Amino acid sequence: MTSSSVKMKFSEIGDVEYKAASTREELEQAYALFYREYLQRGFILPKYYKSELRITLHHALPGTITFIVLKDKEVVATLTTIPDSPLLLPMDMGYQEEADRLREGGRKISETGYLAIKTGLFERGMFSMFNFKKLEFMLHLFKLAFQYSYYHAKFDDMCIVTNPQYMIFNFLPFEAIGKVKYYGYDRVAIKKKAAVAKRLDFQKVEGVGAKRIALRKIFLENRVPAEVFENKYCFTPEDRRYFFVEKSDVFKTANKKHKKCLRAAYGLKEGEVEYL
Repeated sequence: MTSSSVKMKFSEIGDVEYKAASTREELEQAYALFYREYLQRGFILPKYYKSELRITLHHALPGTITFIVLKDKEVVATLTTIPDSPLLLPMDMGYQEEADRLREGGRKISETGYLAIKTGLFERGMFSMFNFKKLEFMLHLFKLAFQYSYYHAKFDDMCIVTNPQYMIFNFLPFEAIGKVKYYGYDRVAIKKKAAVAKRLDFQKVEGVGAKRIALRKIFLENRVPAEVFENKYCFTPEDRRYFFVEKSDVFKTANKKHKKCLRAAYGLKEGEVEYL
């Protein structure tokens, strides 16, 4: 029987499981970790949150998939892949012109982001090139997103908006598609962070070059079992109310266009549910 998770062991943190969030509890833990880590770094303001969960409109899309790392049943890291839709992508907030160029070229694009790692999981900075275990931990999390996007969803491009100094992406053939900009969250940013938009063209992953050799060895070898992705949690109507109405104001603040998009995504008619 094939497992719905990928199990690994690290000398510094012990046994962990990489998987797609497959229960409401795992999703809630991921949203809570996302909230805590962004709050701690000064990227968000608690007064704009109904609960201690960071949930966005993109989380509500049925095609969005949230990846997690579990240690002793606790979510200690999370990463999300979002398909393009009429809601656009999070990167459109600062890089819509660049994203539109890909769309106009007929590309099927997605964005991978909403990254959060529990503070203290490792002793030093997560993105140090000089601690192989930290780098390996991160690469395996991105491997889930990569293999899902490449083999299963069959996107043409995997886009990211990342700190330009993160060394992890120097190992992979991402190309910058925009200039460095400074981002804040919520209505008032208390701390902006440098970011740059990048894309990975899946049609070129089999090409030559040192970075693509690294990509093949890290991401293409040892296929992740399909069950890992097929086991992703799908929102029930009760879940949608719980996360997007009771625990957040995501549906309340969505505009008419966004609500129409979500109704279509769930096969709902206008007025069928009061919050959409």
